[in-house]
Amino acid sequence: MQNEIIKPAKYFSEVEKSVLLALVEKYKYVLECKKSDARTIALKQRTWQALAHEYNSQPSVSLRDFKQLKKCWENIKARTKKIMAHERREKVKRSVSPLISSHIIGKEKIASIVPEQMYFLQSPPEDSEYQPDASSQESFVVSNRELCDEDKELVHFPVCEGTSQSEPSCSDVRIAADKNYRSKASQESALKKMHEEEHHQQMSILQLQLIQMNEVHVAKIQQIERECEMAEEEHRIKMEVLNKKKMYWERKLQTITKEWPVSSFNRPFPNSP
Repeated sequence: MQNEIIKPAKYFSEVEKSVLLALVEKYKYVLECKKSDARTIALKQRTWQALAHEYNSQPSVSLRDFKQLKKCWENIKARTKKIMAHERREKVKRSVSPLISSHIIGKEKIASIVPEQMYFLQSPPEDSEYQPDASSQESFVVSNRELCDEDKELVHFPVCEGTSQSEPSCSDVRIAADKNYRSKASQESALKKMHEEEHHQQMSILQLQLIQMNEVHVAKIQQIERECEMAEEEHRIKMEVLNKKKMYWERKLQTITKEWPVSSFNRPFPNSP
């Protein structure tokens, strides 16, 4: 029983989801990149593998492979979009349910990771659903009264309370101001969204470039290491050849020394008869 392999838990705990969410936010510009070419897909897979390695090195988590982590992230995104869509419908009805909001941890963080996927869920209601708050209504009433005061030739206070059809009423001016405000707000929101998307694209490109530069540097280091190994092997072979040559000439010298000892050259020359 002691040698039994403990399998990882089937479901992710809240701590594991928090760790996964933090790592996804770290690599979001690669993991949520909208490009679908082969190089980007391969880069995403390598990033998920690196994320899984970093995830498994964290304490209090079960061992997971990158496929399990990717599937969990996709489920979290889908569940968050569903809940935010429900909350938007409930917000229009002015009856937001707090219980549904508590089912997703870090909902705002998830929305910040994939803002373009959540944008349509957070868009303001249509004209029929729009209800300005009290503060904005007060500001419009004051501005309309000032407009009625300043434009004496066109609008007078008695006309605002009367039933004349030839002059615009204060309520008409207020409605027009509301529409102008909503139009300006929607334009500012669209411009802000465009700048955010442009910033996200630039950050995604920069992160991709950094990862690619890192891959190039790693490949260069590996190439240098291989060249060093080849040079060491070549040097070892050369040393072996030189040692063999040295041994050959040493043996040859020993043979010559045995055949022609030095003492033989010191003997006197024999006398002739």
